[in-house]
Amino acid sequence: MPVRRGRGYHFGSFRQPIRPPSPTGLRVTAPLLLVIGASARAFSASAHRAGWRVRAADLFADRDLAPVADAVAVPADDYPAALEAEAERSPPGPFAYVGALENHPDLIDAIAARRSLAGCPGHVLRRVRDPRTLAEALADAGVDFPATRFRPDGLPLDGSWLVKPLAGGGGRGIAPWDASAAARPAPHRGRMWQRRVRGAAVSASFVIDPRGAVLVGASRQLVGVAAWHAPPFAWCGAVDVPPESLGDAVRGRWERVGGVLWREFGVRGAVGVDAIEDDAGGLVVVEVNPRPTASMELVERRSGASIAGLHLAAHGLASPARPAAAAAAPAWAKAVLRTPAALPISGRLCDALDALDERCRDDDGLAGLADLPRAGSTLPPGCPILTIFAGGAGAGEALAALDRRVAAVQRLLGLPAT
Repeated sequence: MPVRRGRGYHFGSFRQPIRPPSPTGLRVTAPLLLVIGASARAFSASAHRAGWRVRAADLFADRDLAPVADAVAVPADDYPAALEAEAERSPPGPFAYVGALENHPDLIDAIAARRSLAGCPGHVLRRVRDPRTLAEALADAGVDFPATRFRPDGLPLDGSWLVKPLAGGGGRGIAPWDASAAARPAPHRGRMWQRRVRGAAVSASFVIDPRGAVLVGASRQLVGVAAWHAPPFAWCGAVDVPPESLGDAVRGRWERVGGVLWREFGVRGAVGVDAIEDDAGGLVVVEVNPRPTASMELVERRSGASIAGLHLAAHGLASPARPAAAAAAPAWAKAVLRTPAALPISGRLCDALDALDERCRDDDGLAGLADLPRAGSTLPPGCPILTIFAGGAGAGEALAALDRRVAAVQRLLGLPAT
């Protein structure tokens, strides 16, 4: 099975990938890369490190996006449709998308009809995001998927099942199926019901090209952290787990998943897979995110890779520059802090966040804070405020440092730590 353990990419110590040729046999270097999605900062920064000139369109145009991209914020009440107009206005060049545009395959295809796509096209997205199709393909490879229904008739109301949106992302819209949820009127269309799987939320990061799939990273997912004001099922961070630290059995299961995505679905580029891991190391895949994910920048900090460079290479696009060396810390964690109430962002607050970021930077100059909000904006309740990073000698040390940094940011913002 062509699931490559770093062959051609030199993961763990690599600095620059061996790039596959484009379908025409030519290596293409574009003058500009358009990045679109809900939050483009991480992928845009990664592409900038790989030497690309970036134009980014997202919901925020955060302050730290400006140094790495020509940034534009699209109105939330016209998202994601407004991205098509931004693509029309942008200079020529390929485009890549980030979360959660995998839920809008028609939009992806519409933009791809006019400019080159570095990502999975609509027909791939529709198949790999279809729970029925995904479950069947995984079962054929001996990989588990939760029992799934598309109507709740006869399901128990004891919370042993979850109700989820079919076009979800980041844990939004997930709730236990109980008497309270059943009493709320809502159409069945656009929702599914899945048996709840108990265990640790984990994920894997792959880079998939025409030759096969490479497992480049894994992570423990941080979900519903109340102290960070996250709703119960909301994704709010991750702790990086180097693939070489995984046991052979767990790694083998992940590699079977990568093989399915490569062989059965034709997924290409950087892709994330979410799963639940039980105490015995068994994996139950719950979702495939067929595009670069938020956890992947932890892989970059550990390895020195450019995930954007690898993603684009998988689509036949050679990056102009060699990424810098890996950071000093071997383990990394990140948190997404939300606001429990409306939060005005003043210029003074921005200055204080910048000063804290300088104090948090490590010896390699990597930012301690990211996705920095703009002065003059007001963040609504439940909105992400910013992303916080911390490194350490191991996952436990990185997570402890992350808790301290989150607490420092909360004190600065005057937020309660629940």
